[in-house]
Amino acid sequence: MRGVTETVAPAVTPVLNEALIEEVKASIRNKRERSLKALIDAMRPADVADLVEHLDNEERLWILDLLNPEGAGEVLLEMESPVQSRILSELDNDAISQIVQELDSDDAADLVGDLPAERAKEIIESVEAGVSIELKKLLVENVYYLFVVDDFRRLVGVVSLKDLVVEPPERKIRDIMNPEVISTYVYRDQEEVAHLVKKYDLVAVPVVDEKQRLVGRITHDDIIDVIEEEADEDMALMAGVIRQEVAEDSAIKISRARLPWLMAGLFGGIVAAVVIDQFESSLEKIIALSFFFPVIMALGGNTGIQAATVAVRGLATGDISLMNIGKRIWVELKVAFVNGLVCGLMLGAIVGYWLSDFFLGAVISFSLVAIVINSGLIGAAVPLALKRLKVDPALATGPFVTTSNDIFSLLIYLALVTLYLKMTA
Repeated sequence: MRGVTETVAPAVTPVLNEALIEEVKASIRNKRERSLKALIDAMRPADVADLVEHLDNEERLWILDLLNPEGAGEVLLEMESPVQSRILSELDNDAISQIVQELDSDDAADLVGDLPAERAKEIIESVEAGVSIELKKLLVENVYYLFVVDDFRRLVGVVSLKDLVVEPPERKIRDIMNPEVISTYVYRDQEEVAHLVKKYDLVAVPVVDEKQRLVGRITHDDIIDVIEEEADEDMALMAGVIRQEVAEDSAIKISRARLPWLMAGLFGGIVAAVVIDQFESSLEKIIALSFFFPVIMALGGNTGIQAATVAVRGLATGDISLMNIGKRIWVELKVAFVNGLVCGLMLGAIVGYWLSDFFLGAVISFSLVAIVINSGLIGAAVPLALKRLKVDPALATGPFVTTSNDIFSLLIYLALVTLYLKMTA
C-alpha cells in the first residue's frame, strides 16, 4: 500500500476539469492510492484516457499501475496515438502481455500492431498459445490478388484469387492472369501512389524496382492511412503548425514549428502598415474610412483562404490537376465576383447611409468587389503556381495568401478612396 491517511471519493462520475486534474496530481504526490483508485474506478475508460493525457509521463504510469490489466488496456485504447506510444515504450513486455491477454482479440491486435515489429513479435510469443494464434491471424493482411513474376522476379501480371479458384486446375497461370498490371516504383512519393489507387480503384498495388522486379505491395488500408496523413499534414502546414501532434507538450517544439509563419505574418503586417502610412492624408480627411479596415481585411482574407483551401485539397486528392488550371481559376473568379457583388452592395449601402454620402458608399462598394475578386484570384492561383514550381502548396499557401491579401486589399481600398477624394476636392 502506497497511501497514508485518505478518504474514498464518492461513487459519482467526475467531470474532467482543471480542479480534477490538480486533485489527481496532488493525490499522486501524496500517494493517496485508495481515494485515487476510487476516483478512477468511477470514470469511463475514455475519460480516464483524457485525464491521463493531461499528466506527465511518471504520473501517467502511476495511474495505469492502479488499474488491472483489462482496465489498463481499455484506457490505452482510448488514448491519442503519441501518448499511447510513450506509455507503451515505458511498460515492460510482461506488463503489455498481461494487458493483451485481457483484451478482445481485435483490440489486442490494434495495440500490438502499433508496436515496433521486433517488440510486437516478442509480445506475441510471450502470450498464451490461443491468444498468440488469434493475434497472428488478425495481423496478417488480407490477400485479394496474386502478382505473377518471371524467372528473374520481374512483374508480368496479376491474377485474382476468385479466378484462381473458379478456373480449371489444369489451366496455366499465364492463361488466366491479366498482363496489364498497374504498378508503382519503389521510390515514388506516397501521395502519388494514393492518387493512383483512387484513380483506378485498386485494392492493392505491386511495388517494383528499377528493373521491374517485384519487391512488395501496398494495400488499400495502407493507402487510407497515407491519405489521412497527407490531409492532416496539409491542414497543419496551411495553419502553420508543421508536423505538430495534438498531444505534443513541448513548448519549444511547438514554437519552432509555428514561429516562422508568425514572423512571415509580422513582416506582411509591417508592409501593410507602410501602405496605410502612404495614404495618411486621405485618412485624415475622412477618419471614418479607417472604421472599415476590419471588414475589408476579413472579407479579403476569408475569400482567399476559401479559394486556397479548395485548391490545396483538390491538388491533394487529385481532383484538380495542372492541366485544368485555367478552368479552376475561372470558376473561382466567377464565385468571387458574385460574392463580392453581394457583400459590396450591402457594405456600400451601409456606408452611404452612415456617412450620408452614397457616392462614397458606391466607391467603397466597388473597392470591396475588386478586393474579393483579387483575393479569390490569389487564393486559387497561388497553390496551383506552387504545384507547378514543384513546391508543396500546403507549405507556403497559407502565409503567402494571407499576407498578400492584406497588402493588396489595403492598397486597392485606399487607392480608390484617395482617387474619390481627389475627384471631389
